[in-house]
Amino acid sequence: MKKLIFPALTALTLIVTSGFDKFSEIDEKKLLSYKIIDANNISTVIWNDGMLDKHWSGSSAGFEWPKGTGKTAIYTSGLWLSSKVNDSIRVSIYYYNSEFTPGYFDYASQTAQGYNDPAYRVYKVSPDFPSGNSEYDSWNVWPVNQGAPWIDNNNNGIYEPPSDSPLLKGTQNFFCSFTDGYLPSGIVSRPAPPLRAEIHLYAWSKEFSNCADAVNYEYKIINKNRNAWTDMSAALWSDTDLGTSINDKAGTDSLLNLIFVYNGGNVDPIYGTAPPSVGYVIKEASGHGLQKSDYASKWGCPEDCPIDSLQRYRVMHGLRVDGSRWVNPVTNTQTNFPHSGDPVSQSGWIDSTQGERYCIIGSIFGNVLPLDTIEFSMVTFIKRGGNNLLSVAELKNCVSSVISVNNQASELSEDFMLYQNYPNPFNPSTVIGYQLAVSSFVKLIIYDVLGKEVETLVNEKQGAGTYQVEFDTRQVSRQGKGLASGIYFYTLKAGEFTTTKRMLLIK
Repeated sequence: MKKLIFPALTALTLIVTSGFDKFSEIDEKKLLSYKIIDANNISTVIWNDGMLDKHWSGSSAGFEWPKGTGKTAIYTSGLWLSSKVNDSIRVSIYYYNSEFTPGYFDYASQTAQGYNDPAYRVYKVSPDFPSGNSEYDSWNVWPVNQGAPWIDNNNNGIYEPPSDSPLLKGTQNFFCSFTDGYLPSGIVSRPAPPLRAEIHLYAWSKEFSNCADAVNYEYKIINKNRNAWTDMSAALWSDTDLGTSINDKAGTDSLLNLIFVYNGGNVDPIYGTAPPSVGYVIKEASGHGLQKSDYASKWGCPEDCPIDSLQRYRVMHGLRVDGSRWVNPVTNTQTNFPHSGDPVSQSGWIDSTQGERYCIIGSIFGNVLPLDTIEFSMVTFIKRGGNNLLSVAELKNCVSSVISVNNQASELSEDFMLYQNYPNPFNPSTVIGYQLAVSSFVKLIIYDVLGKEVETLVNEKQGAGTYQVEFDTRQVSRQGKGLASGIYFYTLKAGEFTTTKRMLLIK
């Protein structure tokens, strides 16, 4: 089996159950279960058929922030998949109702299994409670036979807790397995044939001192079809109701792989003054940090509501529902990123009208062979600033720190890498991130356009992992003056690895 690592989705919020798995009667044909994620100020719900952020009652918004207040920022969200199989369009989505079911897809028989098997529920474990309690499952029942990730501490290939453990990236950790493989029937209703995918979702949440309110979702999507998927894409769709749903705006930041929703005014009937901003960011899997990726965004109906399989396929490939490209009216150029301007400075192409917003953020993976696995991870997060626009600024400032901490928490770096600084352009300070594959003596040096050294930010031995360093021009003096506006370069030297990127200071 070949593993394909691409820019990925990660986002989560989990809520705690009280002593047993709660099963829902929403669809009597499927045995649905859910758990609650609430490790930080977010409280939300994860279901075993791919549904996220829907209240456990099944009839109201489930993404509560701050937890315990009854105020919600997301009504519901879920996974979207699309591809072609022998030139036939295949689309499987969650859109208020799920075309996925609990269980797995058997490759040998080419049949879906497990839709009514209680073993295919949502599991929840904690590093602090290996034996489990009323809220958490015991490590002993972690479903490694379903594909749940685990740590083989004794290197014998056999899951033997407590010497072995589930993968524990967060204070709360979740797993479920589901599939799109059931044909239209009493079990599931769908307008298009399934991809025949098996999906493993590992979700986790923890409290971060620098940006507490984030949830992570990591999908492994396995092609169990005997045919290849071509032009395959994966996305997260969201009905983002930020307090009151009718006064929202939305935007994209392609440098951050970010879609965000904010309030059109500074007062929301539910959140009051200075309402928060909520966003989704695609995070590359396996600790490689952020990358640019192709993703489509949709900002409301009926003009761009994808209502059939062809339209949904187009939207997941960066197009409008009619197959045309988005055009930035400010630059008159084609783009995959609607409303890519900055609402804080009111520059560029920004959302001009308030209303309800639906978002799609995803990646295009190309061809996926039978039994190949795609890894797709993302983060959902929320932040509040001094007013509705400063909430967007706070949200963007939060992104880099969340991604960096998440990557460090997950696993050591597999490659050396120097990231683009953020923000860029900047004034007066910016953050530079990098990762080390192995322990190395590290130098991180700033140069001006003439090649003169401006500042040495790092000059020490560091272990494998991901790091961030702030470059503050106010701390640099040249003949009693600060740095002038212009292009600067920063170079990372780690052992035999050397690379350079440039940045722009604007005063």
